[in-house]
Amino acid sequence: MGAAVVDPAPLVGSVTRAVFFAAAIAAVAALALAAIFVRQITRPLVDLTHASRRIARGDLRVRLPVKSADEVGELTATFNQMAASLEKQESLRRNLMADIAHELRTPLTGIQGAIEAMQDGVFPADAENLAGLHAEVLLLNRLVDDLRTLANAEAGQLILERTQIDLAELCRRQVNAMQRRADERGIALTINCPAQTQLIEADGQRLNQVLLNLLDNALRHTPASGSVVVSLHADDDHVYVTVADNGAGIPAADLPHVFDRFYRGDRSRARSTGGSGLGLAIARQIVEAHGGCMWVDSPPPGAAHGAEFGFMLPCAPKELH
Repeated sequence: MGAAVVDPAPLVGSVTRAVFFAAAIAAVAALALAAIFVRQITRPLVDLTHASRRIARGDLRVRLPVKSADEVGELTATFNQMAASLEKQESLRRNLMADIAHELRTPLTGIQGAIEAMQDGVFPADAENLAGLHAEVLLLNRLVDDLRTLANAEAGQLILERTQIDLAELCRRQVNAMQRRADERGIALTINCPAQTQLIEADGQRLNQVLLNLLDNALRHTPASGSVVVSLHADDDHVYVTVADNGAGIPAADLPHVFDRFYRGDRSRARSTGGSGLGLAIARQIVEAHGGCMWVDSPPPGAAHGAEFGFMLPCAPKELH
């Protein structure tokens, strides 16, 4: 008898079905894994989209958790930094508007009250009362000019008429100009700077404004028989100017804010005695526009009390010396 012939069709069909089922299972698993991966990739982007819409509606407090260290995580961290910066700028804008409204209200209220008193016959419209109104208008104009200068400086639009100037000579001239005021108050105003020329490329009028503000503040807060010292020194690349006094100094809590707009550590100080509150903010912007920096120490290094304001500026190129 011959050997039995085995029909291969059932075996082939079984293998085909097994392969088909395995392929189907693999495809389903691949699709499930792909869906999971796509969700992991797109979910942060969807969250970023929703958060961006909330920011567009004015909700600047929104933040997103950073869940990965890849490009999406970096994008999320950058988004959070942007949102924090926008929130800070909005807070500064609101505070600035409130401060401006407050500062403008004071002289305007005074002017309005004086004019109404004249209209009602309470005060005569004589030269003395008109002079008081004129003084209030001058204060108001100064405040507006300071605000315009500060706005231009912060926007990077401050116009600097740079020329080659001798900073040492500029400091000596400013000290000489303030000497009479210091003498009247019994304050020793001195300058300590090298005799040689300290050339810089700068706007001399703007730097005069910086020095005037620093000296004015120092003389205002130094008691009689006190001292104010202006010092200047330079290295190969930079020149440094400091104005130090031996007054009461600045409280530690106030030091981080002395360059803020409208900031006054002593809340009892009015504009007439404490300035507009913009001088130091403008001075710092002027120095930074020249490529320098400004700082304050209270008490000065090695002193028991007082305050020292200083600024650094780049020297003129060597070929200009």
